[in-house]
Amino acid sequence: MERLDMETVKILKAKKISPGKASGPALVTRERLGLRGFVNLEEGKFAGGMGELEGASLADAVLIFPSSKGSTLWSITLDHLCRFGNAPAAMINSKLDPFVALGCILQDIPLVQIEDESLFDQVKNGDLVTVDADRGEISIMR
Repeated sequence: MERLDMETVKILKAKKISPGKASGPALVTRERLGLRGFVNLEEGKFAGGMGELEGASLADAVLIFPSSKGSTLWSITLDHLCRFGNAPAAMINSKLDPFVALGCILQDIPLVQIEDESLFDQVKNGDLVTVDADRGEISIMR
């Protein structure tokens, strides 16, 4: 396991989609992400069929993914995750997805869009990430 040097901070600019500020460990995938049927809502963990994310907890994480492969069920799924206390702290997308945006807005989950996909090379699972949507900033501590 890589030891993190908490003095290294990268700050990236992003576009605010859903307001707010939150921090948490990064949970990163380059794959389009679906939630409904792929997440155990009561445990807040990705279920089978999610490849690299299978078994990972999204509760209080900063979920970083390109866009969704879902539907309008994103809002309902995020609502259920919130009710069980297992919602992500914030989300970062590289391609704006209206279903993800709506779900985040309704559940007060900060969401930003960053078009520079080099983000996926700059942040690793477990890095501490702060999303400050109101300032349009993403901070990464390694």
